[in-house]
Amino acid sequence: MINNKTMDHLAFNPVGNPATHMPTAVMGLPGMQAFATHMMRKQIEGLDLPTVPEFMELITDAGGHLWACRMSADMMHLTEDDLYDRVEGIISASDFMEISEGAQTLFI
Repeated sequence: MINNKTMDHLAFNPVGNPATHMPTAVMGLPGMQAFATHMMRKQIEGLDLPTVPEFMELITDAGGHLWACRMSADMMHLTEDDLYDRVEGIISASDFMEISEGAQTLFI
């Protein structure tokens, strides 16, 4: 889950990800996560994509809503104070179904 503490330090874990086109044995080697994260960040910079905080700001500025998953927050011992300021709250799946009834929904 993206929170204030991890937002600028997200990592890409290639283990078990078929999109990496690397053998599973190689993906599990020490340093591969750091290498894959470095390569992913380099590629993102080359495409001139916004950072995670900038992207979340763009979403909310365009009228999008951000909520955190109650079950994930409970498992990770997170409170609303731990989350990005523009996250509207921590809600359950049933809360989300109620809130989003009839809406255009995108899970990202």
